[in-house]
Amino acid sequence: MAGSLKDQLLKAGIASKKQAKEIELEQRKKRKQGKPALSQEDRERAAAIEAARLEKIEKDRRLNEERRQQQTERATRAEIRQLADQHRVVPPPNADLRYNFVWDGKVRSLWIDADLQRQLASGALRLIAIEQAFVLVPPPIAERIVQRDPAAVVQDDEERKRAMASEEQAYADFPIPDDLHW
Repeated sequence: MAGSLKDQLLKAGIASKKQAKEIELEQRKKRKQGKPALSQEDRERAAAIEAARLEKIEKDRRLNEERRQQQTERATRAEIRQLADQHRVVPPPNADLRYNFVWDGKVRSLWIDADLQRQLASGALRLIAIEQAFVLVPPPIAERIVQRDPAAVVQDDEERKRAMASEEQAYADFPIPDDLHW
């Protein structure tokens, strides 16, 4: 008795070929659809796994964004440092004037000579803070540094001029009389 049950039934004449094909088709459909429905526990586990995967993706994205931002900040600081080092005006070693300025609410000083003092007063030089060091640079370089880090400028003539203009605007309604004698 070799062969499958189907072959044996066909030989015995109990079933026709048509019936055998129908049964075989039904069995194939059952096998394809026969995947049992997931239990509630399996669905919860799958949902938890998917949520953990999405959370990990979001965490990785945030970490990558932070890393990218830190790299950009380091590159900007290095670029500012390089600009300042290349274009700095070094005060002479025998500088005899103490130049005082306010930085972070404290009075700081820098030793310069008379020529550098005139250049600072006329705007031909600007004072820039680079990592707690103070550097004299030409205005075009100072502008390039300000574009990268606005907080690096120690003295901002534009800000001082705006403050003076607003102060003068407040007293514009009070003219000084011509006949005032001291």
